[in-house]
Amino acid sequence: MDILDWLVACIPILSFGVLPVIATSIGGKPVEQSMGIAIGGMVFAIIVFLLKKPELTPHIFIISLLSGIFWAIGSVGQFMGLNYLGVARSIPISDGGQIIGTSLLGILLGEWVTFYSKIFGFSALILIIIGIILTSYKDEKKGESPQWKKGLLVNFISIIGFTLYVGILKYYKINGWSSILPQSFGQIVGILLISSIFFKMNPFSKCSFKSSILGIIWGVGNIALLLSQARIGLAVAYPISQASVIVSVLGGVFINKEYKNRKEWIYSAIGMLIILLGLLFLYFSTIYDK
Repeated sequence: MDILDWLVACIPILSFGVLPVIATSIGGKPVEQSMGIAIGGMVFAIIVFLLKKPELTPHIFIISLLSGIFWAIGSVGQFMGLNYLGVARSIPISDGGQIIGTSLLGILLGEWVTFYSKIFGFSALILIIIGIILTSYKDEKKGESPQWKKGLLVNFISIIGFTLYVGILKYYKINGWSSILPQSFGQIVGILLISSIFFKMNPFSKCSFKSSILGIIWGVGNIALLLSQARIGLAVAYPISQASVIVSVLGGVFINKEYKNRKEWIYSAIGMLIILLGLLFLYFSTIYDK
């Protein structure tokens, strides 16, 4: 794998990592937060499309539109999971599930074909998931009452949505530049459908427009993810992006002033080191995947 491919694959770590930090500061309901990202993402997509002028056929438009709808399902579900379970419980479930789902899908699509690439690849997945759990560790506080049934359900739906959002483009071999604009249309359509059918509310609000800055940040990470999965494979690119939990945790502490006691810091530090080791194993999996 070329070093440039690796650097592009690492962009979502920062981009996706700062999203929950800023979203927490802005506030709002799940559909408002998701719509904010979608609005900003559409602005980013229009600019990129006009500058890049990629191919756009009816086939590409429909598949990319579906990708955006799947993203909407994943995004709303993820924000709901945070509300039901809290960040420390929801993030390991959500990120771990997405890593497993996208990696298995990538393998089904012909990635990690050699023995050593499978060894390094699966070892990396295990390390990253363990690292996410440790990094997100938080002591139980008195008075907390997580809603596990609802939280697990929405996280499961979110995992399916996010897995299909990148998987469908990989399956149909659609270029990231070509997919970005119709995908943004799908995001808007998906959130409108979800908000009207399940929440009976208008997702366009002051909060959603304030959150639109998140869409620009997300758009940068999204295009980097789509380009890198085409170059290094879905089973590698997506797990790399989930190392964004390191940025989220550090941002929560130093920007949102979330308190961590000594035990939580020790767990987080160990978790971050394990995630970095997992990324190194992913790099080795691409070297031996020939």
